[in-house]
Parts: sequence; structure tokens; C-alpha cells
Amino acid sequence: MDTRDIVLAALMVLSAIMLTYKWLSLYDRIDGSVIFFAFLLTLSLGGLLLSIELRMQKLMEELESTKRAIIVNTDDLESRLDGKLASYLEPIEARLERIERRMYR
Repeated sequence: MDTRDIVLAALMVLSAIMLTYKWLSLYDRIDGSVIFFAFLLTLSLGGLLLSIELRMQKLMEELESTKRAIIVNTDDLESRLDGKLASYLEPIEARLERIERRMYR
């Protein structure tokens, strides 16, 4: 969470207060409770948006961590499979060589 996000949330709250005040002053019915509830509404909305941003950052970090773990595991799996495949293919290749030698005699 950057200071920019906090400043934008504060600006959002301040603009909601000023908008509510100006709107109510047009009708000469300025009510402090309406202004307070507009403040509370925008404050909670700003908090919700900041909370969503923090969750998204955490999810991105977890995704990167999982991605790194998968890459490491696939490299390890690849090396193990190469070893097993090579051990299975050696006898087959030896047999094929013997068959080829017999065919060319």
C-alpha cells in the first residue's frame, strides 16, 4: 500500500464531505448526521478498496512463490525421468544393435 493510495482515499473522503455539504446547503438544510454518514460511507469504501488491493498483492506473491516451486519441481522431475528412461533404454538399444549386426552379416 503506497502513500499515494492513502492520499487518494483521504481525497475521496474529503470530496464526499464537501459534496454533501454543498448539496445540502443548496436547500438550506445542512444536517451534520447526513454529512457524517457520507463521510463514513466513503471511508468504508476507501478501506474496502485498499483491503482488496492488499489481498491482490498477497495473492500475486503466493502465485509467484508457487510458480517458482513448480519450476524447481519440474526440473527435478525431468532429471529423474531422464535417468529412468536412460536406464530402460540401454538394454533396448543394446538389443537393437545386436539385431542390426545380425542383419548386416
